[in-house]
Amino acid sequence: MEKKYAEIINEGKATGKTIEEINKELKESGANFHLNPDGGVAGWTEQEMKEGFIPTEEEPADVKHMYDYFSYNPANAGQTIRVTAPEGTYDITWDEGGHPVKAVRV
Repeated sequence: MEKKYAEIINEGKATGKTIEEINKELKESGANFHLNPDGGVAGWTEQEMKEGFIPTEEEPADVKHMYDYFSYNPANAGQTIRVTAPEGTYDITWDEGGHPVKAVRV
């Protein structure tokens, strides 16, 4: 069984392993990164951290979720339309009356 990187790090912290021991396990499992002794992740610039690792404070107002798409819509009657939402990408099918009948993840 292959451990996920987060599991390796979390288990290592919980059991009191040193950063070097955790890094060795990460390398053995194929990770292309390592932990810095100060606890940060090596190899990432401040700009990359800002762009990829700092979560937004709140979700943008214009985001549509699956429940927004999966509702009665006479304009979509008899169609299958591919939509992308935070939950994933789906093909949603509406019946002839405009009622959604299924959503298949693609």
